[in-house]
Amino acid sequence: MCVTTVAPYLHQIVLPTPFAVGPVNVYLADGEGEPLTLIDTGPRTDEARAALVQALSALGYTLADVGRVVITHAHADHYGLAGDIAAVSGATVWAHPRNRAALERYGPERRRRRAFYEQVLIEAGVPPEVREAISRVSRGYSRFATAVPAVQPLGEGDRLTMAGLEWRVYAMPGHTGGLVCFYQPDSRLFLSSDHLLRDISSNPLFEPPPPGQARRRALVEYVASLERTLELDIAAVWPGHGAPVYDHRALIRQRLAFHRRRADRIAAALGEAKTVFELSCALLGELEPMERFLSISEVLAHLEWLEVQGRVRPLREGGVVRWQARPGRSIISA
Repeated sequence: MCVTTVAPYLHQIVLPTPFAVGPVNVYLADGEGEPLTLIDTGPRTDEARAALVQALSALGYTLADVGRVVITHAHADHYGLAGDIAAVSGATVWAHPRNRAALERYGPERRRRRAFYEQVLIEAGVPPEVREAISRVSRGYSRFATAVPAVQPLGEGDRLTMAGLEWRVYAMPGHTGGLVCFYQPDSRLFLSSDHLLRDISSNPLFEPPPPGQARRRALVEYVASLERTLELDIAAVWPGHGAPVYDHRALIRQRLAFHRRRADRIAAALGEAKTVFELSCALLGELEPMERFLSISEVLAHLEWLEVQGRVRPLREGGVVRWQARPGRSIISA
């Protein structure tokens, strides 16, 4: 457990997670005259809960004092304890509407997501034994979160008073479709969650769309969100993992250059049509099941970005999709 004062009435709390990404940063806003607000919660583990209780105690609070939980996006390391906290304190829970099904209908939505992931992995050419290994690990992750009560909507253009100041809500899809960030124009602080991380290139993850909608193109959205963030006047970025960032424009340019290089490398590997799984193995070698899942998501996201640019096209062969470079399309690096 580590507590850092970001600004008056705003504190960063670092909590342990069982995931490869490492500890997660959550934030406590305790401005006078407003509900005690926890921005993200950590995963539903005994270790994370104990660390959170200890940090709250150091700041003079208990779990029962939390009046509002704000969730940046629906990944277990960011919201896993939300249901338990709401049960103890009666706190309201706020999140982007795209997260509502995952948060309120946790069990059924996870089953729907697993079916969706299985179909995408089949289309990606992933062998049955690898799909089963990924599914087995994914099923084990169910214990790291639970359902939350009714979610209050929080989206683009909303204003939220936290730490005695008004924060602007920015919907920044990419890493997930329902990720929100918070910007305070007077202090020029930006709570970025997993949208922008100093030491990790955020993976644009594929995910099931709401019923009746098309699947989102994660990297296409993420690049647009990064370009939006370039325009903000930010003094410090306080992220969901790792250390703060004090030159967000330089970091964003690095991230955009990384994605261009990765896209060029994938396009160059398409001397003959390949599946996403074949590209993942060729580019990244042997991986553990969840690392393989993340690599498949990353490769697919770059292929969809290349498709939008007109540089590749998908070829469906039965239930499997192979990707082919378009003739005459040159590779342009930056």
